[in-house]
Amino acid sequence: MDEVHTFNANTVLNVRYGFNRFIRGSDAPEGQYGIDLTTLGFPSSFNNSVNEGIRRFPRFDFNCTSCTGATVGNGHTNEFRPVGSHFATAVLNRTFGLHSWRFGGEMRIYREDDSFKSNQQSGQFIFDNTYTRVGSASSADVEGLQAFAAFLLGYPTTMQIVRASDYSEYSKTWGFFAQDDWRISSKLTLNLGLRWEFEQALTERQNKSISGFDLAYTQPFQTQAQTNYGLIPANDVLRTTYGLSNITTKGGLMFAGVDTGSGVYNTPKNGFLPRLGFAYQFNAKTVFRGGFGLYQGFLGERRGDVIQPGYTQTTVQALTSGPNGAPLPTLISDPFVSGITEPSGNTLGRQTALGQGISFFNQDPKVAKQARWTFGVQRELWGGWFAEAMYLGDYGYDLEITRNINALPNQFLSLDTLRTTAMGTNNSQLTATVRNPFCTTVTVVNGGNTCTSTLYTGAGPTISRRTLLTPFPEFGAINTSNNDGKSWYNSVQFTLDKRFSKGYGLQLAYTYSKWLQATEYLNAADPSPTKMISDQDVPNRFSASYFYELPFGKGQRFGSQMNKWADAIVGGWQIQGTYTYQSGFPVSFANDAFYLGGNIALPKSERSVSKWFNTSAFVNILGATPTCPAFPNGSANCATPVDHLRTLPLRFSDVRIDAINNMDVGLRKDVHLREQMKLQFRVEFVNALNHPLFPGPVVNPSSATFGQVTASNQNNYARRAQLLMKFIF
Repeated sequence: MDEVHTFNANTVLNVRYGFNRFIRGSDAPEGQYGIDLTTLGFPSSFNNSVNEGIRRFPRFDFNCTSCTGATVGNGHTNEFRPVGSHFATAVLNRTFGLHSWRFGGEMRIYREDDSFKSNQQSGQFIFDNTYTRVGSASSADVEGLQAFAAFLLGYPTTMQIVRASDYSEYSKTWGFFAQDDWRISSKLTLNLGLRWEFEQALTERQNKSISGFDLAYTQPFQTQAQTNYGLIPANDVLRTTYGLSNITTKGGLMFAGVDTGSGVYNTPKNGFLPRLGFAYQFNAKTVFRGGFGLYQGFLGERRGDVIQPGYTQTTVQALTSGPNGAPLPTLISDPFVSGITEPSGNTLGRQTALGQGISFFNQDPKVAKQARWTFGVQRELWGGWFAEAMYLGDYGYDLEITRNINALPNQFLSLDTLRTTAMGTNNSQLTATVRNPFCTTVTVVNGGNTCTSTLYTGAGPTISRRTLLTPFPEFGAINTSNNDGKSWYNSVQFTLDKRFSKGYGLQLAYTYSKWLQATEYLNAADPSPTKMISDQDVPNRFSASYFYELPFGKGQRFGSQMNKWADAIVGGWQIQGTYTYQSGFPVSFANDAFYLGGNIALPKSERSVSKWFNTSAFVNILGATPTCPAFPNGSANCATPVDHLRTLPLRFSDVRIDAINNMDVGLRKDVHLREQMKLQFRVEFVNALNHPLFPGPVVNPSSATFGQVTASNQNNYARRAQLLMKFIF
């Protein structure tokens, strides 16, 4: 809805309201909704344990040795996910003397609901040849027939059922602004503006979400865990080499509406966003323009952000074998006889998800901001030509970065610049397991160790040394975000424009820029992100677009007197096209490697798809010409870094993927049928010169194709011709 009210000649109010809603969803065939599981042979007790609203045909998986296997029952996670938003704005325009004022405000409400209805919520039953093979335990089920035989017998190897949670989340934003376009004189105009924005925290309506992580909390079993740690031998490298005299069990998840407010994070304190611009007419053909402004993004617009450990639960029941190898009595005809574990929700409090990888919200987030400034000059030349030169600068700060706060500290990483014996030993020691302090009683069952008394559910009899050396050993990876990211962008832009006259138009544009960013960590435990060239940096971009009317036909230079039939064939043709050259993006070296020195970039004359950069600058392990330093153990150095403190940058400004070099050409003709009707014919050639755009090279130094472009497809289309006809009336 849009309402415009004119109070008088100088004052106008514009009020708008809008609502948008769309539904993303997928589900099993409608005939499966609310299926009676007893019709498939399941007992009524199992049928009643699954809510009718989520009941679907169960999932059956048949695994085999050298085939793809089969699944009966939709294996996807079905969902019903309506997403909606409201917005209301009001803007008052007022002209008074040399001032043109604008005042306004806006409010937006974002909401998303999601409910899951997967087949696994009615049970998933996995069959293989565990109970149907003959002889050797390695007997192959090539065709999957033994798995099907297990199905006929009702002997699944594993059964599981999922209890999934839904969610309903929303967030609200408000913004208010005031702007004054002040025409100080006939030559100078100032644009003065101020904007204020406020954003409510993302909220789950029923508080079914994690909010934060209590760093100061001590798990109640710390004393027992430290006592158990004392059972690890005193000469273990945990103590002698890594200096870990004992462990601590700090930290625990917090829940929205219980441990914190109803929002999943604290409402960010948004500041004011000033804007300033000017335009100065130096003379009749020259104008200077410039400005400065602060801009910011939003936090709550990211849908699906709630984090719900504890609200989804999978119950797994594996069949066990008796003395003769046959499965014990629990069969598919009466599944989950031990019961189905319901989600704990927030009842476990800070003991939720122990032993697992978790995520939580930064409780005091900042909104990413950009400070942007520009200065430029526009000049009218001769014959309809116009030129513009502009400088643009941009500084981004408080940018969000995801990081793992439970990474192995850098002090335990190797500083060696080659794959030494010491580096390999360090890796082996970190990977090796020791007695698990979170397991109080270890019992031998069927010849293997089993933890029969644990400090948290799922703890095993052993644990890796690496895990015990992390800050929170009772958890896996702990992912969250901070606002330590920054970016720097500077560019100069030139435009030359020939406005359409005398049958042609032309526009040329060139941009030279540099984009740096500090939004990534070289090592997971680094204290701050590393400043480096951005993965989106494009130092050079040139583009040209043109439009030319061929001088043939009625009213044109050639054939101006031809009849309408000849003109319909010869006249009215136009050529148009674009050309773009753009530097390639920097190659990202995702894998750590040993750098030996020298230039990594190759001269353009030496670069090819078989050698995109100088692989000899690295310890190349499996390439055509391996470079394996002889110190200290010869070929033993032909290995990648492990548990190594990375210093190799992720990107280099002079090592880039292929540049865009593209020309599109088109030919167009309009045939006027009558006053308001015409046919338009177009012939277009996309990538007319058929220049391939190669994808990036292989950057894994342990690959035999290190430094080569091996992808089978180019990153652009090969030359394409398109013929189009359009009727316009």
